[in-house]
Amino acid sequence: MRKMTLRAYVDLLRLEDVLRRHAFYFKAARSAIEIYLKLYDNPLTNESKQQEINSENLSAKELKKILSKQRRAQKKAKLEEERKHAERERQQKNQKKKRDEEEEETSGLKEELIPEKLEKIENPLEEAIKFLIPLKNLVADNIDTHLLAFEIYFRKGKFLLMLQSVKRAFAINSNNPWLHECLIKFSKSVSNHSNLPDIVSKVLSQEMQKIFFNKDLESFNEDFLKHNASSLQHLLSGAKMMYFLDKSRQEKAIAIATRLDETIKDKNVKTLIKVSEALLDGSFGSCNSQYEEYRMACHNLLPFTAVFLPAVNEVGSHTATLNHTANYDVLANEI
Repeated sequence: MRKMTLRAYVDLLRLEDVLRRHAFYFKAARSAIEIYLKLYDNPLTNESKQQEINSENLSAKELKKILSKQRRAQKKAKLEEERKHAERERQQKNQKKKRDEEEEETSGLKEELIPEKLEKIENPLEEAIKFLIPLKNLVADNIDTHLLAFEIYFRKGKFLLMLQSVKRAFAINSNNPWLHECLIKFSKSVSNHSNLPDIVSKVLSQEMQKIFFNKDLESFNEDFLKHNASSLQHLLSGAKMMYFLDKSRQEKAIAIATRLDETIKDKNVKTLIKVSEALLDGSFGSCNSQYEEYRMACHNLLPFTAVFLPAVNEVGSHTATLNHTANYDVLANEI
């Protein structure tokens, strides 16, 4: 083999590392890991079961419309799956004609990526680790790599790997809001597992003292909120942990997370959406009324942001009110 050919081959092998270090790959891998974490936390039900609908705030007409739309979507998905199945059978027949038996045994037809199969994965955490390993090897200087690792190991109950993840993240940025959540969840989980081996418990307690300085979790969280009083991202994380530690403090936690006064510096679309998502995903328990109030406040602050736009029926009622007022004024002027 010529030296030039060998160099080209080595460069090609190194290209994989270059691609996995790229910001776009990191973004895609992070999205994949987050999806698998959500699939682990909220496994999807069987196709025969209808998706649960929160009908508390829906009228009978709206509920009927949603159910009808779901049935049409299911029918369309079924027809699409049948079409794909027929297409796969046709491709298999064509391949059998073109290839001889030997080639069929060695290569065969590549399995098509079917969303329904991907979302019903048996071990989502193991699939998430496949995306995590390249990040740990090649993007170790990014704090999100270690926080994603913690989220996986937290669900697997791997305490030493959880400790490794938070220590590496702490060394990069000790004041990161996501890290703060991980630290409190980690400490709480350790205290809830009293049956750990003695050597593991000893290592965990020694390392946690270096981070918490013998403070209890409530005091640690209060200090975090005080030191980051002007950052909405930090206030959100601190408020979530306040509710996590004490469910009776829901109102105070929501009040902290939904602050929009002039002292808050990072009142941007991305951060406000994070707060609204936290109000909906159960981070503060059931708080539909508080979410609606916050959505309206954000709409007044950012009137052209689609996420915070009022519902169609709200817009219709508001328009009807304006028209009624206008008609009344015209009638009064005529009189």
